[in-house]
Amino acid sequence: MKKDLARVFFLCAVTLLTTGCWDYTEIELRDFVVGAGVDAVEPKVIVITEMAKSTGTGQEAEFRPVVLTTEARSLTSGAHNLANPSGMEIFWAHAQVFLVSEEVAQGGMLTILEPIIRARDLRSTMYLLVAKDCTVEEVFKSKPPLLTGVSQHLTSIIRLSAISADFVPQQLWQFTGDLAAPGISATLPAVELVHEGGNLMPVVRGAAVFKLDRMIGWLSKEETQILALLKGESEGGFFVMDTEIKGNTTAITYEFRGSQLKTKPIVDGERVEMKVSLSLQLGVAGTRGADVDFSDPAVVRGVEEQVARYFTRRIRDFLRLIQEDYNSDILGFGRLLWRREPATWRKIESDWDAVFRGLPVDVEVDCRIAFTGFRAQPIKMRN
Repeated sequence: MKKDLARVFFLCAVTLLTTGCWDYTEIELRDFVVGAGVDAVEPKVIVITEMAKSTGTGQEAEFRPVVLTTEARSLTSGAHNLANPSGMEIFWAHAQVFLVSEEVAQGGMLTILEPIIRARDLRSTMYLLVAKDCTVEEVFKSKPPLLTGVSQHLTSIIRLSAISADFVPQQLWQFTGDLAAPGISATLPAVELVHEGGNLMPVVRGAAVFKLDRMIGWLSKEETQILALLKGESEGGFFVMDTEIKGNTTAITYEFRGSQLKTKPIVDGERVEMKVSLSLQLGVAGTRGADVDFSDPAVVRGVEEQVARYFTRRIRDFLRLIQEDYNSDILGFGRLLWRREPATWRKIESDWDAVFRGLPVDVEVDCRIAFTGFRAQPIKMRN
């Protein structure tokens, strides 16, 4: 019994003496990259990073953004070269956003994506964006109004996409998936700089349209709203429409309260077409004080019909843009055909660009006013 106890005590003592970290790095010796981007790839790769520099300790610790720029022959070597000017070990796992300039996007994303995907420290959940009418460096050196760093500001905006239809977020894994999948082209949200309080502030709105890995054009904020609806990714947002009610035209603000999308390929012999059915549930957010009584069923029906015609026209204009001007299947009609009608897809896959350009699309929009706030009737004033 005593020998057994002695063995137990010996093992416990050995365990205590041999515990500890075999490898560690002090946090004070690291710089954390929270956002990065590329402004050029030729003749050298220009890499821009935003780092969170820690100052203070404990509850008094603070992080301030530091923007560094470096040039190298490749993205990977440029990322490693940042350790020299920073004087710290660079930690990439917390990078939230990755931006590319319009020039880089037009030249092809594969050059940039390949080393990112290979890197073990970068996450596939990073958000990708394209800088519009500005450089990536200018974006990172702009001044967000409330948050400390640009990367945190952009991430916060993107996470609010559920209440905004101004853009369609794309993470790294989603974008590379669209590049690899048959019958679909990719998009990325656009970053612009706007003047606010004497400073330049970054905003996310619109989209960059791609053909394979090369950017070929832009979508406006309004066109991106239709893109989000037709991809089934719109959950919120507002729009203003001039609405005629009892002979008077009023600019009414509507809110998206929900939508249901059904896209169906129709194959008849050699003929292929798409049928798009969109059902919108809207709320009324404001009538600018106009005398509009939404408790009147006739008024509601008239408004619903006008909104349905309005979105039918906008969708047809959008389809004309992506089919005739860009010839880029960013809605994934080809991928849907590949899934639903694989035999037909195999026949036309090699000629999909020509088929998509002239693809007939039947559009059907239904609208319902589902919410008018706490009051359906207009506010009355005394005479």
